[in-house]
Amino acid sequence: MSEQLATPISHPKPPRRLALVGISLLTLYTLLGVARVPFHGDESTILYMAQDWFRLREEGVSALFYRSEPSEAMAQELRLVNGTLAPLSYGALLDLAGVGGAALNGAWDWGGDWWQNQYYGHLPRPEVLFSGRWASALMLCLALALFFAAARRLIGDGEALLALALFGLMPSVLLNGRRAMFEGATFLGAALVWYAAARLVTGRAQRRDWLLLGAACGVALAAKHMNALLIGALFVALLWAGRAQLLQTARALTLSALLAGAVFSAFNPAWWTAPLVAPREVLRLRSQTLAAQNELFGRPFQLGERLEALIALPLGAPQYFEDTRHVWRDWLADSIQAYEGGAQGVAWYAAAPLLYGALALGAAEALRRRTGAFILITSSGVSAALFIANTLLWQRYYLSLTFPLALVAALGLARAAELLKTKVSRHAR
Repeated sequence: MSEQLATPISHPKPPRRLALVGISLLTLYTLLGVARVPFHGDESTILYMAQDWFRLREEGVSALFYRSEPSEAMAQELRLVNGTLAPLSYGALLDLAGVGGAALNGAWDWGGDWWQNQYYGHLPRPEVLFSGRWASALMLCLALALFFAAARRLIGDGEALLALALFGLMPSVLLNGRRAMFEGATFLGAALVWYAAARLVTGRAQRRDWLLLGAACGVALAAKHMNALLIGALFVALLWAGRAQLLQTARALTLSALLAGAVFSAFNPAWWTAPLVAPREVLRLRSQTLAAQNELFGRPFQLGERLEALIALPLGAPQYFEDTRHVWRDWLADSIQAYEGGAQGVAWYAAAPLLYGALALGAAEALRRRTGAFILITSSGVSAALFIANTLLWQRYYLSLTFPLALVAALGLARAAELLKTKVSRHAR
């Protein structure tokens, strides 16, 4: 495993003070917006899942095992079909704050309206909601630092700062990362995977780096199953990067995949006693969920709409709700107005022509760099998977594209600035 996966790249000394200031400002901005985030019904459901922490602590790990006839069918289904990292983290934080499981709400009833859910105790208590949001936002803040560390290795220091600003101010990132949902943990898991992969493609591929990749992939999958799209694309890109020693690279990736499975399993005790049944149940439940979502909210989309969504949704204005059967816009009117008073970030897609130009120039620039093909293969793989598998234009489903798009756009903007500087310099002569 000590063979080179790619020629080591020597970077100049990083602008550490500037990087620290940038990460600190984005962290502060992220945390200051937590209290003003408009509510989402899934926050109730995921905070309800935090009961698993208290079951684990009070009854032991067996309380989370898969059962063919569970006493709480909804809790088991949610445990199987969703990530476990976020709800366990929320429960642990609430426990640390002295808030017991009895304070947790019920899961959101998507068949009822706001007032029905409020009446039946499905709205979280303020302290529970804020604690969950705080935990999610802190995971996003840690992800910002890891994404920057990955970007430094992949595209260089100056461009990495630009990518960090583009990513950290995206409304889709801020809205979903601040909510008490899966996305803060999802971003953290994805950032770990990107950082581990960046170490491999910019230095010597040591065994510890492959192990780090495996552990990171396990955490990412435990955060949200949809991270499998990113991991699959990254594995293909790593195979391409290590094509000179393809067999050795494939063996190393197999080791990483095995470790990823072990780490994922550690976060999912429901799989321990039913390693063959649980995956089938996950596929069945996930298929049911997607079918129901498509039946309720799906509609025929033009090819252009689906292609545009790959850029417009990750880089566009925040999508506060996906449920179009209820009047969420009315229920959230006051909180949306307060949130859009400065906490929502920057909708880069508002300048779509400039953005597309930056992405095209960035893609061209990436092809000139040793790590550029790795970035493009990964982003193309994720885009293709979303285009094929996803039929709902829901912003949350496109969040895995936010970081690679930031990388490519940063390369393009840096290249544009360089060309402009050269032109001005020539004109001045």
